Amino acid sequence: MGVRSGESWAQLITSFRAGPVAFLSSGDSDDAFLAELLQDLSSERISEQTKVSMLTLLLEFPTQLCPEPEVGERVAISLLTNFAQLPHSPKLSWLRRHLLLVIGTVLISTEAFGESSRASHDYLSLLLHLASDLNDQRQGLGDRGVRAAACESLRELECCYPGLLSRRLDSLRSMQQQELTPVHQGYTLLYSLALRNAVLLLAHRGEGTLGELLAGNEGLAWEAIENAGAVSPASIDCLLLLPTPTETKELKSVLSQLLDDSYLLAPSAQSQLLWHLAQVVCVVRTQSPVIFKAQLMRLFGTAHVALLHASLQLKGLFTDSLFTAEDEAFLLRRLVGMAQHPSLPSPVKLFYLDCLLHFPENRPLGSGSEEGLPVLLTPRLASCLFPSLFNDPSTMLARLNLLSLVCLENQGPEAERGIGYIFEHILALASTVVGKGGHEATGLFFRTAYLFARYFGSRVQLMAELTGTLVGLYRQRCSLAPNLINLLNETQVVLDDPAWPMALSKALQELIVGVPLLPPWERELGLHLKLLARMAKESGVPQGSTVGFLQRLVRLAGARRLGDWHIGQALLTICRNLMQHQPPLAVGCQLVELLQDVSLSYPDVDVQDRARFYYTLLACLSHDKLGAVLAPGGCLKARTLSSSIMADSENFTAALTVHPAPQCLLQLKRETLSLPMLAPASAPPRLFCLLLRFERSDNFYEPVPDICVPCLSAARPPPLLTLHLQPLCPYPTKLAVSALYTTQAGLTYWSQLEPLQVTFPDIFLPLALPMAWDPESRRHLFDTLWSSLCPEGVGDCAESLFCWPTSQQPLGVLVQTHFASYLVAEESGIYKIAIVLPPRYHVLLQAQEIQGAARIAIRTDNWKVLPHLSAYLREVAGVVE
Repeated sequence: MGVRSGESWAQLITSFRAGPVAFLSSGDSDDAFLAELLQDLSSERISEQTKVSMLTLLLEFPTQLCPEPEVGERVAISLLTNFAQLPHSPKLSWLRRHLLLVIGTVLISTEAFGESSRASHDYLSLLLHLASDLNDQRQGLGDRGVRAAACESLRELECCYPGLLSRRLDSLRSMQQQELTPVHQGYTLLYSLALRNAVLLLAHRGEGTLGELLAGNEGLAWEAIENAGAVSPASIDCLLLLPTPTETKELKSVLSQLLDDSYLLAPSAQSQLLWHLAQVVCVVRTQSPVIFKAQLMRLFGTAHVALLHASLQLKGLFTDSLFTAEDEAFLLRRLVGMAQHPSLPSPVKLFYLDCLLHFPENRPLGSGSEEGLPVLLTPRLASCLFPSLFNDPSTMLARLNLLSLVCLENQGPEAERGIGYIFEHILALASTVVGKGGHEATGLFFRTAYLFARYFGSRVQLMAELTGTLVGLYRQRCSLAPNLINLLNETQVVLDDPAWPMALSKALQELIVGVPLLPPWERELGLHLKLLARMAKESGVPQGSTVGFLQRLVRLAGARRLGDWHIGQALLTICRNLMQHQPPLAVGCQLVELLQDVSLSYPDVDVQDRARFYYTLLACLSHDKLGAVLAPGGCLKARTLSSSIMADSENFTAALTVHPAPQCLLQLKRETLSLPMLAPASAPPRLFCLLLRFERSDNFYEPVPDICVPCLSAARPPPLLTLHLQPLCPYPTKLAVSALYTTQAGLTYWSQLEPLQVTFPDIFLPLALPMAWDPESRRHLFDTLWSSLCPEGVGDCAESLFCWPTSQQPLGVLVQTHFASYLVAEESGIYKIAIVLPPRYHVLLQAQEIQGAARIAIRTDNWKVLPHLSAYLREVAGVVE
């Protein structure tokens, strides 16, 4: 196959990007396209720019082009060969940089990177060789970009496999100190990342010393590939490292040198460096955070977002051990000032507002993951953040949210004035909606109204005024119905007291039912009905006026002045919500009359049929069953509804009724220790859709899920049922069992079965041990657990002793009969037994015979189980009290 031209490759690349899967499936094979791409990368007829475009396919779609690790290995070897063949020319520097990045991407993405991979060894050797050309001594200025790409590739490998370079910290630091060109930043970030990962792994494993770590100069930690997820920076609070004073002094020297040179880096690189070093200091408890104090003076004066964020990260990590109260107040004032600085773009100011909502205080009162305000942010300090109508929507909402929290959490005249100003601002936004402000202005107003209701919903006077404003807006623009429905839904979710949503619903209802039905009312009628359908779900809102309004519509339909299918469906939606959510005594008779009128006089046949369906439901079902039938998904009790709903007879009513069973036809029997078997107590006909429900007699277990049996017959073997129990406390219990089933006649019955006893040994679980463990390892584990459960006056650990004469039952027989599954080890006539009691407790037994008596020593980490264990041992040993 010949080499393609640059134009041909440009078309292929465009086609591939449009649909990689379709492109690869349309060709002869995936390997053919990949082989052609690799072959043409070494051709001199294709320009460097085209080759870079070809390489971006491997950067962006590595797993599609290399679906297997073996393919990734071959591609990496081919690209390494291409890299080696390229001359050291400044014109080819861009291509060589891309080759380095692509090789690493392919090896990592295809999971081909590893100790057994030749390409991985060659790639790492190449990167380290390129990085060792300090200050452009070997290849000159033309290869500086390639060295920067090599440092970036090494940093990417260290990010993916933390600890890979942990044995080369000394050589990495040496290169970082000697490099004097602008690439110094890449060396610094590489070393700080490797240092951070190495310290975290050292604290996690506890093997080795910090001095050995800092002096490491040879080899690569290939085991880091297998343990890539062993340590995460998010878990630094759980890690601890206490080096010797000499090692601490050596680490302090390293940190000081990095911090002194940090001003040479770009702001984003400084932020990364400070975060890496802060995590190191957080783990090494012998190193004081005061080492960052000199940097704070420089960071406090910066206007760069990344550096200010680094300050907040340091504050969140070290709190008052690094930041004084004056520092905290200054940082807070600076955030407030930057959040309203006129020269900053809106995204940056939004970031500062978010920092205020998640400000890391020296003495935090709550969780930092939730929105909250620092104590020092007072209404006076935040007064400069009050929004204006000239702010963009995002900034306005963020400021209103912040100021609402400030006024809510503070008291006094300043807070009251702030609430009044916020409310006036919302009313000003309402005026823009009236003035045809468009979708953006409308959405902004309703979002601000939601924020005000969320924080100040208990202020009756202001909320009443807001209700009047919303009703006035709807009177002028009925197209706001979806916005009002959304506002009602969202405020009901966040408000503990639903008084205001209910008051708004009543006001809107009064407005709608008083609308004169005069032409041209058809355009707005659908929106009115949507709102009424939402208000019909409010059980606290009287619905008599709604039903009266609907009756007026039905009369118009009877007079052939109304008969649209959409209007009819909207009308029936209101009826459905009234049936489902309103008590039958409130609107039952009026609703029955309304549905009957619709089924007889509405012009649309489909609307008539649906109204007749609702009328039948309302006449035949109780309120509870009606709610279950109309609820989304329905209910099991209503499964015969679809087959018999049109049979207007006594059989229909009987089919929808759950009858008490005249006699118990079912019985649960234990087949094994934990599997109950469902068997007919007598010889009944077939039973269908049998549902077993279990009710707890106490709170020792999680709720037991229902069990469904599709069919049960005396002519078939009884089914084995698995009962899933999740103990909260490891105690025996009793479950009440009831059954709901349908007979061949289509009738549904309910029956109470005998209670199911859950005994103490039912919850026993064996200790999870590897099958390959030898007896010595198992014995060592048991002895370690036995020592750990030694009672020392703290916790719930306890020990006890149980004895009985072996003339009643030999000890070996008892162990093999009842404890064989839990036997961990046997040594010199001593049986070592371990039992797991969910959810998290254990019982250890050491049983042996001494002078004609069986002696069982007991240790447990829950002393409350000892009475149950003693009763069980007496039972299995045949000991009579």
